[in-house]
This record gives sequence, structure tokens and C-alpha cells, in this order.
Amino acid sequence: MWWWRGIQIRLCLLLSYPILWFIFIPKDPKFIITDASLTQFSFTNQNATLDYNLALNMTIINPNRKAAIFYTKIQVAANYRNKVFSLVTLPYEPLHCCGRNRTISQNVTLKGSKSVVFEEQDISQFNSETIAGIYSIDLKLYVNMVLFGYFNTKYSNPSYQIDCKLKVPLQFSEASANRFTFKTTKCRNDISLQTLKQWAMSVEFFLHNQTIQVLLICIYIFAAVRG
Repeated sequence: MWWWRGIQIRLCLLLSYPILWFIFIPKDPKFIITDASLTQFSFTNQNATLDYNLALNMTIINPNRKAAIFYTKIQVAANYRNKVFSLVTLPYEPLHCCGRNRTISQNVTLKGSKSVVFEEQDISQFNSETIAGIYSIDLKLYVNMVLFGYFNTKYSNPSYQIDCKLKVPLQFSEASANRFTFKTTKCRNDISLQTLKQWAMSVEFFLHNQTIQVLLICIYIFAAVRG
């Protein structure tokens, strides 16, 4: 029965990883868009050009008291109707470190013109939002970071995607001025979930057991709540 004991040991080691991960791996940083304003957002159908001027204020919170986070790269991509119209990389110096239990704030300006191809339903939605004076803009943050956890343990992470779904009013619009103001928006951060999914895929590669699969689903849920 030595082979069965070996399987038991391997299984215990694999399943102990998420428990140790919950205890020792630092919590995910929080990304919040505290303010957003549009001073220009117009589409010219003749030459398929979108002119925009979007100002953002982004707050990044490190919720860990005993862990520091270093951001090696943060890119901000603005999307409208699944079309990327602006992509900027934040300057390195202000965001290179978010120390223990620390909050930093960064202003981001997206301004310019972009050639985009909209379908009829996209143009119809754009016209409707123009009348309302408020636009649905999806903001995606691509983050590279290094976490220094408990006992000065270093965790290097690849690029992760943070999703922010914004409702941004157009300034100088009578419709938005009378009815809408921007509401602080918490971005969806599933860094922990992405990390655990990578681990779970390696486990499922050789563990084809219904009980294990149910356990992995529970881990996904706890990771989402924890993040």
C-alpha cells in the first residue's frame, strides 16, 4: 500500500497550498476611481474618428499592514463599446512603491483622437448616451507588481488585469449637469483568483475527482471574497 500512502502525501501537500496561501500571501491591492470627468467625447461618422478628453483620479490602497507592494508597470486602457480608444503607461516614479498600509493617488489624463469602427448598434448607443449626457466607459488596468509579504517573502506576479466599469458624465452637458454626477467606482480585482486558478489547473491535470473539483470551486469563491 506504499503507493496509496504516496498519493495521500501528495494530495495533502497540494491541498495545503491554498491554506498557507490564505494565511501568508498578502491581500490584493485595491484600485478605486474616485473621480472621472469628460470635457470632450464626440464621434465623427464621416471619418470614423472619436475625439476624447477624459480626466481620472485613481486611488491605490495597500490593505496589508506587514507587506509592501512595488508596482513595476501600470497601463491604463480606456474602452468604449469594446473598442480601445486610448492607452497610456503611468510614470514609474510615483507608483514604484506602495508601502505597508499605505494609500497613493494618481491623476491620469487621456486626451486625443482615435480612428474607430463602430457598428450601427454602437452608433445608436453612442447617440443615446449623448442625449443622456453620460457615457459607459470600461477602464482596464494592466498591472505588473512585486509583493513583499510576511517574513520579507518576495512574490513576483506577471501582468494582471483590473476592470473598472465607469459611468462618466460629460461636462457642459445640460442633461448630465441636471441629473448625474460621477460616483466613486471600485474596480474589480481578481489577482488572487487568477493566481489560484493557475494552481488549480495544475492540480486538475492529474486529479480527476469530483470531490476535489468541488473543493476547488470553494477555493475560487473564498479567493474572490478575500480579494
